[in-house]
Amino acid sequence: GGAHRLQRRNPGRPVGAGASRCAVGSGLTPGVLQALDKYRGRGGGKGARAKRFASVPRYVETLVVADESMVKFHGDDLQHYLLTLMATAARLYKHPSIRNPIQISVVKFLLIGQDDKGPKVTGNAALTLRNFCAWQKRWNKVSDKHPEYWDTAILFTKQDLCGATTCDTLGMADVGTMCDPKRSCSVIEDDGLPSAFTTAHELGHVFNMPHDNVKACEEVFGRLKTNHMMSPTLIQIDRANPWSACSAAIITDFLDSGHGDCLLDQPAKPIPLPEDLPGTSYSLNQQCELAFGVGSKPCPYMQYCAKLWCTGKARGQIVCQTRHFPWADGTGCGEGRFCLKGACVERHNISKYRVDGGWAKWAPYGQCSRTCGGGVQLAKRECTNPLPANGGSYCEGVRVKYRSCNLEPCSAAVPGKSFREEQCEAFNGYSHSTNRLTASVSWVPKYSGVSPRDKCKLICRANGTGYFYVLAPKGRLRLDTRRISPLKGLSGVGTGCPGQWWSPHPWKDWKGQEMRHGYNFVVVIPVGASNIDIRQRGYKGLISDDNYLALKNGQGKYLLNGHFIVSAVERDLMVKGSVLRYSGTGTAVESLQAFKPIQEPLTLEVLSVGKMTPPRVRYSFYLPKESKEDKSSYKKEGKTPPDLNNSVLSVSNRLDGGRPSYKRPSYKWAAGGWEACSVTCGDGLQKRAVACRDSYGQPAAECDAAQRPADVRLCGEPCPVWDAGPWSPCSKSCGRGFKRRALACVVPSGRSLPRESCNFRRKPQELDFCTLRPC
Repeated sequence: GGAHRLQRRNPGRPVGAGASRCAVGSGLTPGVLQALDKYRGRGGGKGARAKRFASVPRYVETLVVADESMVKFHGDDLQHYLLTLMATAARLYKHPSIRNPIQISVVKFLLIGQDDKGPKVTGNAALTLRNFCAWQKRWNKVSDKHPEYWDTAILFTKQDLCGATTCDTLGMADVGTMCDPKRSCSVIEDDGLPSAFTTAHELGHVFNMPHDNVKACEEVFGRLKTNHMMSPTLIQIDRANPWSACSAAIITDFLDSGHGDCLLDQPAKPIPLPEDLPGTSYSLNQQCELAFGVGSKPCPYMQYCAKLWCTGKARGQIVCQTRHFPWADGTGCGEGRFCLKGACVERHNISKYRVDGGWAKWAPYGQCSRTCGGGVQLAKRECTNPLPANGGSYCEGVRVKYRSCNLEPCSAAVPGKSFREEQCEAFNGYSHSTNRLTASVSWVPKYSGVSPRDKCKLICRANGTGYFYVLAPKGRLRLDTRRISPLKGLSGVGTGCPGQWWSPHPWKDWKGQEMRHGYNFVVVIPVGASNIDIRQRGYKGLISDDNYLALKNGQGKYLLNGHFIVSAVERDLMVKGSVLRYSGTGTAVESLQAFKPIQEPLTLEVLSVGKMTPPRVRYSFYLPKESKEDKSSYKKEGKTPPDLNNSVLSVSNRLDGGRPSYKRPSYKWAAGGWEACSVTCGDGLQKRAVACRDSYGQPAAECDAAQRPADVRLCGEPCPVWDAGPWSPCSKSCGRGFKRRALACVVPSGRSLPRESCNFRRKPQELDFCTLRPC
């Protein structure tokens, strides 16, 4: 998964400033589609890794690191302060809404002084994360059994972190990297006690959780509320139900798939976390100073507990500002009362008794997947009898069980035909809305050349041709008595699929020559390529041989494993016209595959680091013929453009047609799309990638330099400005009061825009003190 950053407004913004925002988009997040397949009722096989369907305790052994800026700001209280943040994050992960027994613990605490050789911390958040990840990897122990071995590392800093365009970045982590020693790490900009929620949010991304507003989550669970931990905006978290159903589903699938196996061992010597609520250690005055700096104090006339408002200065004037978080739990709010979850409650009314969770009864078995011939039924149970409370343990044990059903043979089945053949034949006459096939088409199963991830999808080939399609997202569940395993095609049960007999796929190896450290060019996959199959086999069968596939789009932007950051888990890459499925690096054979034709050229590279073992990359894809009369395809393997001597021509098992006619390559300039403007408003620049390509999409140098398109142009619209209204009357007729005025963000034409469109550093004062006369 790519690096993710959490954003917030500028800490100096006064009243009404926006809440903490996460800048990651709402597109598909790595692993989300696969994780949610079973909730859609279409769970196909996902490779050889078997799912556990069991609730097993997980112990996240954490390294906590503070840089020099934290030491200077917090002084002697630093360790207690950071452990207080970790205790709050740990309580969030103990909440039953996450539907898993997860315990956050700190196994090592490090302070980086001025003379220490720590990671280089700069305003560049991505670079700081990369430096920290590499640094913590060098310091970690080799064996998970060592008492100071950590599963993930967190760096806290007061440095103002910046993303690509703004300096509102609050935290950054890589998605789905838990248990990856090189990349399981996060960077947090200290923002006061609410940083505990930032920490839990970033750990959620390390656990592969996407934001709640991604399309895949909404398709399954509907539109989720915006007050959960993985909401893009962290405002008033629902403390009674902090984790959304989507977050719980994603982390459950992540752990069931074996990605959290490093979390199974208990920490030998964890550092104790404070048990007292943070508000008992940090007064309201201290909470303001932690969030807004020394000298900040609580604003007067605040409602108890709901939201912390603190004083600050803007252009020499005193203003009120907020992070949109409540007073810390445990903060006093009256005689015998304190704040809890944003409300002022009686101390003696709070139950301190721990309640451990218990399993409810098993739900009835669901419908059998087949009416005859052997199917599968599932039953589930929930940890609701009772629901864990006050830090009690979540249930442990199997939460899904299954059994075979309807074992009697199908009387109508044709003798000698496999179940998969029957399913494909059900689509006979279906031409898949293409003029390449006739209404009399008959479908047969496709066995060879299918990814292990896709082997439980119903992939059928038009008989007598080379065209094949996924006619159903998954084959129907069935019991196959010809094999030992009772489950076939069940989501998350790695047992293979019914009726599939695999034949070897003919491949020709491509081996890099004169490999160098870093990125090495392999091939450009041109527009129109389909049935793309790319594989990189680990050196001597090793899972990690320090060679990784990398992919760039037509604009030269890395889609996969760019900038020396490697994706550890399965993910889908959205490209124009198609979706590329990536296996992740945790397999002996790293793969990239797509069925549909791509509508943009893709550049395949190999990232070589470490020991520089020789890579073995194999790739093939199909291209459409330019000639309408000739319908045959060719299969491309190897490094060079196809010609009459090295092409594998599609003569058999393809649509009838003659040998492809090849012509001398031509050369032309290929220009990518324009990048985003370098500024959101004002005078900026736009860039695009321009490269010379031959007719096969390969890089060339023969283009006419005089015809080269421009790769830079001016861009930018006029910047919006603040428009201030008149001041309101003073809130008090005597003594010190407040006055307000309305502010609007407008463009030069007078049209109003959302407030966040204007520069908050230039925002006029909106609230001010006033004194009409002494009382």
